[in-house]
Amino acid sequence: MGESLRSQLFINSEKVGDFVEVTLPVSGDDEEGEIARIHYLEAGVGEPLLLIHSLGQSLYTWRNVFAELSDNYRVIAVDLPGHGYSSRPDTFTYTADAFAFVIDAFLEALNIKSTHVVGFSIGAMYMLRFLSLYPGRAANCVAISPGGVTEYMPALVHNMQKPFVATFARNLYTAGNVRKLLEECVTDPELIDDYVVKQYYEPISDGLAREALMYALRNYDQESIAEGLLPVEHEVLVLWGKNDRWHPPSGSVYFQSILRAGRYYLVRNAGHLLQEEAPVKLLEILYSYIPPAVPSYDVYRYTQNLADETE
Repeated sequence: MGESLRSQLFINSEKVGDFVEVTLPVSGDDEEGEIARIHYLEAGVGEPLLLIHSLGQSLYTWRNVFAELSDNYRVIAVDLPGHGYSSRPDTFTYTADAFAFVIDAFLEALNIKSTHVVGFSIGAMYMLRFLSLYPGRAANCVAISPGGVTEYMPALVHNMQKPFVATFARNLYTAGNVRKLLEECVTDPELIDDYVVKQYYEPISDGLAREALMYALRNYDQESIAEGLLPVEHEVLVLWGKNDRWHPPSGSVYFQSILRAGRYYLVRNAGHLLQEEAPVKLLEILYSYIPPAVPSYDVYRYTQNLADETE
């Protein structure tokens, strides 16, 4: 997928990176919140930059930009609860509020008071909920292809939301299904090779991970996220791939109605997985929008042609 040499060195493994423990919100009659182990990958120095993946993903989705971002920021890619190599908590509700709570607790555990944040797809919506609930924590915010489950997504995704068929749907979530889903998210299906499919599938191949995905899809409530954003004046940069079939760029009209201070870019030659398919273009935009404290030569090289890469 247009990977650089440094991207090819990215290792997606529970043995790479670090873990931190966070206490989840108290659930039911429990007197204490459950402890969850959160897996993350961190590199670089400078201002913190947190990367948040979408549902059914892991921090692997940031492999094509992680190393380059670490040249200019303290970049942190996190596996959300139930995803990647983070734990699959028994009492976690998988709501936007719960994910926002974990993001806040995760930052507290790393002693980070404020951070830039980049979120992708439903992960971008969790970022926006985090922004509305913990406004003091968020600096610059970038939402890539934000939104929830749309009519353009395949039946498998929709079925995971339905109480009576979700259990069967999650059992059908095979490596072959993962390949088909990924192929719909890029402009060129040949970019999805066996290695990429394996890296996506392995962290979600166990039953608990599929159950987490099922509950996260079922408990996703975009209306409550939107309502929470109405009073927020914090600026958010929203990016779309021009060829995004799952979250078409026409969705920007919706976000213009709920974001009081939104800025919008449309990236050519990219589908839903913008950060994987058009990493150089994404880096150009990020370096322009979030100037590094000590810019490197590459930053200037990236930004000089920014106008040519977006429309």
